[in-house]
Amino acid sequence: MSTPVKLAVLGDPLAFTLSPVLHRAGLETLGMQGGSEALRVPQSRLGATLARLAADGYRGVNLTHPHKRAVLEHLTETSDAARRAGSVNTVSFGPGLTRGDTTDGAGFIALLEHLGVGAAGANVVLLGAGGAARSLGLALLEAGAARVSAWARRPGEASAAWEEIAGAQVVGWDSEAGRAALAGAELVVNATPQTGPEVPCAIDLIPRGARVVDLVYGPELTPWVRTARAAGLEAVDGLGLLVFQAQRSLALWTGREVPLAPLAAAVGWPR
Repeated sequence: MSTPVKLAVLGDPLAFTLSPVLHRAGLETLGMQGGSEALRVPQSRLGATLARLAADGYRGVNLTHPHKRAVLEHLTETSDAARRAGSVNTVSFGPGLTRGDTTDGAGFIALLEHLGVGAAGANVVLLGAGGAARSLGLALLEAGAARVSAWARRPGEASAAWEEIAGAQVVGWDSEAGRAALAGAELVVNATPQTGPEVPCAIDLIPRGARVVDLVYGPELTPWVRTARAAGLEAVDGLGLLVFQAQRSLALWTGREVPLAPLAAAVGWPR
């Protein structure tokens, strides 16, 4: 009998996550025994926790805020995409190996394709300039986006982390340059971990006809997505991206392709 596959998702505070549900659904679909759990891990304990999980025979973990960048110092190997983005959301364990990958960018492009949104030639505004935003920016530009603008609260500090991403620009949060980029956007993405009733940017600043994606998800649609839909914009929350991310993470851990339908059904997406 094969050894059960042990998976997890790590974050802090990790108030709500459906990653274990997707992990378990994927394993069940593949006919593999195993399980997954959500572990709240403070950043100061990240390295020790990864070492413990590897020693305990875990196959891999997903990472969420605030670990995507901090984990880089605890890895023995990093994929090119994760290195360039400075962001890891998928860790795989093997004999003497702790490898970091990012499925954010590839998952996002797959989500857009599923929604019938073409990245080629698009003007995109990312609200946020952290690891998730950089992963998406890289993938969008490689998919042919015409322009990617990242809103940053500290643009001088963020610009250094974006130097390797040719074709992207970092602009001040809600600055004149930021609003100019937003005025011409065809795709607007909230790439901050911001939750709650406060919206990342006012919906009336977004051009009519632009597509809105909130990377945040919760038990219900986020207030920003609900407001965008009420204003007549096509908008989705981060649950769809989570499904496409999980599909790719599971493939890295198992070496097998997981069909999309059972993963989507497990978390009630689309909604």
